[in-house]
Amino acid sequence: MARLRLFSCRFALLAAGWFASISAVAQEVVFISDQVAPEVDAIQPVQLNAPQALPAKRQAAGGNNPAPEQAIVDSRVNDLFGSVDDVSGLSETRRIHARSPAADAVFGAQATGRQTSDVGNLLKEANSAHGVSNQNRAPLVNETRIRGQRVGQVLASGSYWAPVRMDLDTMVNKIDSRLIDDVILVKGPYSTRYGPGFRFVDMDFIHSPRYAGGFEAHGHSSATYQTNGEQWYGRQTIWGGSDTYGFNVSYGHRTGNDYETGQSGFFLPTSYKSRDVFIAAGWDMSSHQSIEVNVLRLDQTDVEFPGLVFDLNYLVTDGYEVTYTDTDPGFADHFVEEVWYNRTRFDGDTLRPGKNRQLPFLVNDLFSPSGNDGFAITDGDGLSAGHRAESTYELCDDSVLSLGTDVIFQNQELNDIEPLAPANNNNFPLPRSYSTDIGFYAERIRPVTEAFRVTTGVRGDMIFTDAVENVPGVPNTISDEFDSELDQQFPLWSTFFATELDLDCNWTATSGVGYAQRPPTLTELYVNDSFIGSLQRGQTFLLGDPQLNQEQCLQLDLGLRADYGVWKGGVHGYHAWIKDYITYDLYSPADPDFGFPQGAAFVNTDLATLTGAETYGQCQLTREWAMFGALSYVEGTDHSRTNAHRQGTDPRSGTAVPDKEALPGISPLESRVGFLIQDPSPRQKWGVELSARIVDDQDRIAATLEEITTPGFTTYDIRTYARKGSWLLTAGVENLTDKFYREHIDYRAGLGVFRPGINFYTGLEVAY
Repeated sequence: MARLRLFSCRFALLAAGWFASISAVAQEVVFISDQVAPEVDAIQPVQLNAPQALPAKRQAAGGNNPAPEQAIVDSRVNDLFGSVDDVSGLSETRRIHARSPAADAVFGAQATGRQTSDVGNLLKEANSAHGVSNQNRAPLVNETRIRGQRVGQVLASGSYWAPVRMDLDTMVNKIDSRLIDDVILVKGPYSTRYGPGFRFVDMDFIHSPRYAGGFEAHGHSSATYQTNGEQWYGRQTIWGGSDTYGFNVSYGHRTGNDYETGQSGFFLPTSYKSRDVFIAAGWDMSSHQSIEVNVLRLDQTDVEFPGLVFDLNYLVTDGYEVTYTDTDPGFADHFVEEVWYNRTRFDGDTLRPGKNRQLPFLVNDLFSPSGNDGFAITDGDGLSAGHRAESTYELCDDSVLSLGTDVIFQNQELNDIEPLAPANNNNFPLPRSYSTDIGFYAERIRPVTEAFRVTTGVRGDMIFTDAVENVPGVPNTISDEFDSELDQQFPLWSTFFATELDLDCNWTATSGVGYAQRPPTLTELYVNDSFIGSLQRGQTFLLGDPQLNQEQCLQLDLGLRADYGVWKGGVHGYHAWIKDYITYDLYSPADPDFGFPQGAAFVNTDLATLTGAETYGQCQLTREWAMFGALSYVEGTDHSRTNAHRQGTDPRSGTAVPDKEALPGISPLESRVGFLIQDPSPRQKWGVELSARIVDDQDRIAATLEEITTPGFTTYDIRTYARKGSWLLTAGVENLTDKFYREHIDYRAGLGVFRPGINFYTGLEVAY
C-alpha cells in the first residue's frame, strides 16, 4: 500500500503539473487568438473539436455531390493523424454509444496515416485511444487489452467477434483496419447493449453510399511498402450507388517476411500472407426503412508466430451481418435489428524451419520415440451467431429510452495433437463446446438540466454452456478428465449510472459507477491441457475448470474534460473491484534449463483490483503547429493469491507466500508526446507528426507465475503525408533509433520475442 500511495502521489503531481502547463499554454493561445481577430477564421478549419465531416463518398441522399477533385477530401484524409479526443467527431447516432466515463473514439482514417494492419494495431497506434495495451503476436495478429483486462473481460461488438483460441487469433485481428469507419471504446461496465462484459470495443464497418443525383461509381487504389520484413499491402475499392441503394466492394492483399529486431542480424520468424474481400451493400425500402448487408471473407496462410508453439498453415474467416433500420416504425421512434454469423477455421503445426530455430528445444519436448524429433499439429473451428433488436423512444422529458434483447450463440473446438504419441492419448483439446446467451437490456439518457445529463442502464442474461463428452485421442470422457459435470448455467445481471456535468462552456466533469458480471469463456471452462500461449513465457498448456464462477466487477470512474477549441484535454481515474477474478494456478512450473513446458490451470481468486488513471491534451500552438501528449497507468493486484485451483496444488502455484501480488500481464506506465505540423488550409495538403513513446519499466510482476520484470524504453516515430488533387502520398519512419526492446506482455519463449527495429514505409493512393 505504501508503494501504491507513493505512486499515486507521483502520478497526481505529474498529471497535475503536465495538465496545468498545457492549460497555461492553451489559455495563452486562446488569449492571443482573441486579440488577433483575423487569425481566428484562419485557425477554424483545423480546430480540434470540429465535427467529422461526412465522407463525400458516403453522403446521404439529398446531400450535395462533390466535384471529382473533392472526392478525396474526406475524413480518410482530413483525420489521418486524429487527435487525443475524437468523441466529438462521431455522428449523433454513434455518439449516443459513447456516453460513458472516459469513452474513446478512433476513426478508421488513421489506418492510412499510421499504416496499421488489424484493428488491434490501429487502437494501439491511435492518439485518441487511452489505457490500451497491445500484445503483438505476429504482424497481423494483435490482442487488444483495455485497462489491464483481456479477452472474455473485453468484448468486441459489431457482430460479437470472438477468438477460436486465445493465441493464434484474437477478437479483432480478423478485421483489416482499413475496413473500419470508427471504433468506440467503452472502458468500464457502462453499457448494457453489447453483452455481459467489463470493457467493450464497438466497431462500425464502412457503409454503402447514397447519391441524390442518380447513379455514380468511384474507385480507390492503394499500395504500401514497409522495408523491415519487406511487407507489401495493396487494396482496391469500388463504390457507387444511387439515391436508394449503394455498394462498396474492397479487396486487400498483404504479404511479409521475417522482420529484423533492433539487434543487428536478429530476425524473428514472422512471415505471412493474407487476403480479404469485403462487401457492403444497402437498400432503402422506403423513406424510413433500410437494410445494410456486410460480408467479410479472410484467408491467411503461412503465418508464423515467433513466441508460440504453433504456426498457421491457413486461417479462414467468413463474416455476415445484416442490419435493418426503421426511423419511423410506429411502435417506437427508432428501431434497429441486427443478425450476424461469423465462422473461423484454422490448421497449424510446428514443422517450419523458423519455428525450430526460434524454439530450439521444441523437438525434444514434444513426444517422439527418439526424443529429438517431436512435432505437433493443431486445428480449430469456431463460430459466433446472434440477433439483437433495439427500440428507442424519445420521451416527453427529453430523455431517450432504449429497450433491447439479444441472443448470442458460440460454438468452439480445437485439437492439439502429437502424432507420434499413442493414438488413444495424443490429443489435448478444447472439446466441441457451446454457449447460448439470452439477454434483455434497457438504457436511458436523461438531461436533468441543460448542463447535467444522466445515463443509466440495466441488463439481465441467462447463459447455458456445455461440451461434448468424447474426443478422439483422449483416453477418458471429458467429464472424467475434469471430475465434473460439463453443462453449466450462469444467471447474470449488470447495471450502471453515469453522469456528465458542464461546469462552464469549456469544462465537463464525468462520473460513473457500474456493476457487471461476465461468465467464464469456453476456453476457461473446458480446455484440456492445450498448448495455448497465455502467460508471459508463451509456451504454456492450459487446464480449464467447468466449475469456475462468473466474475463480478464493481467500478468507479471520475473524470474532467476541457475543450477550448484550439486546445482540449482530460484526466480520468478509476478503481475496479473484481470478485472471483479468473487467473492462473501454476501447477507445472517450466523446466529451468529448457523453459518448457509450463502448465497452468484457470482459477477464481476471491478478490482482484485494478486501479489506474489516464490524462491527455492537445494544443494548436499556431496555425500550423500543434503539440499533444497522453499518459496512462494501471495497477492490478490479486488480493487472495493463495486460494488454490480445485484440482491444482494447495497453496496455489505451490507456495503460500505472498498472499498478495500483482496480476499477470499488466502493462506499465507509458506516455506519448509529440508535435503535429499541418497545412492550415481547409484542404490540408500536407502534414508531419513527430512522436515519442516513453514506457516505464515493469517491476510489479506475478513472480509465482514465473513472470519476470521488463526494462523501460523510448521509441520515436515520424509520419508524413502529402496530397495533390486525388493523389495521396504517405511515408514515415518507425522506431527511428532502431531500439532493441520488447513489451512487458510480449512472450519470452525460446530466443524471445522482440519488437521490430527501424522501419521505413511509404504508400501511394489515388481516388477516382
